[in-house]
Amino acid sequence: MKTKMRFKTIISILALFIFASCKKETPASIKIKLGFENKENKEIPNLYFICVYKNDKIFKKYSRFEKPYIEKEIIIDSLSNGNYKIVYSNFLKQTLEKKVIVKENKIYNVSIVYDYSDYKKFIKNSYVKNLKNNEKVEFLFESNSCMGSFKGNISITKKGNQYFIERNGIVKELNKKEIDLIIKMECELNLLQDSGCTTSDHYIVKCRELKKDFFDTTCSWYGWMNMNKEIN
Repeated sequence: MKTKMRFKTIISILALFIFASCKKETPASIKIKLGFENKENKEIPNLYFICVYKNDKIFKKYSRFEKPYIEKEIIIDSLSNGNYKIVYSNFLKQTLEKKVIVKENKIYNVSIVYDYSDYKKFIKNSYVKNLKNNEKVEFLFESNSCMGSFKGNISITKKGNQYFIERNGIVKELNKKEIDLIIKMECELNLLQDSGCTTSDHYIVKCRELKKDFFDTTCSWYGWMNMNKEIN
């Protein structure tokens, strides 16, 4: 009886060993997911390129116009250990990167948020953020393209602890979310850089005797349009 039990135990151990030996371990992979800060936006972000580097050497490149194409989810599989870097440009044409250290066989998830920007470092110098009681900030906007031109302006006034926007002759009180959106737009102006688009948007921001000029040639930021759309 004992001999029979031992034989069964040996068979079971041997079967487990064979199963473990035959089982193939899934190699490492990187899953890149593209999206927007606004989760309701289900479109594929308008990226022109995504470059993947391994140990500082180009490993793969994805493009908007050539294969392999940029898709909403990109899986790079069968990876060996190493230092990987995903380089791309956001809606402000800033070159950003995500680093991944592959050292074990698993899926490494990377999120690329196309409309993310590092604008918060400019908040301390925001005209709107630093408004004093009864002071006003003016935003002047002019867009010129082969399709025509457009002009617009808004003013933000602080009265006590409340903020008001005047637009097209209509005055409206702003809530905190709307104030934050305007401050974000103002701060992102500092991140604009010449990108060669034929459409040129000119922004002027004025407060007291202070004045700042910015030009947007990204054809992808649309700060004025997005801000006005969010503030009903």
